[in-house]
Amino acid sequence: MKWFDPDRGVGLISQEGAGPDVQAETQAIHGKDDHLRPGEEVFFNITLDSAGLRADNIHRRSAARPSP
Repeated sequence: MKWFDPDRGVGLISQEGAGPDVQAETQAIHGKDDHLRPGEEVFFNITLDSAGLRADNIHRRSAARPSP
């Protein structure tokens, strides 16, 4: 997690490697805590929409890895 603003419900996830940053939104986060902390590692799927790259199905790396 690059950064996350819980008041706005949005943030950016840095991809491993050289991929571009991906927008993250509160509604895409799974788990009891609906915001993420800078530096936290996550698994996610990427979708492309008119606004650009968006993270979906976000899970904390500390949680069990979701099945594909």
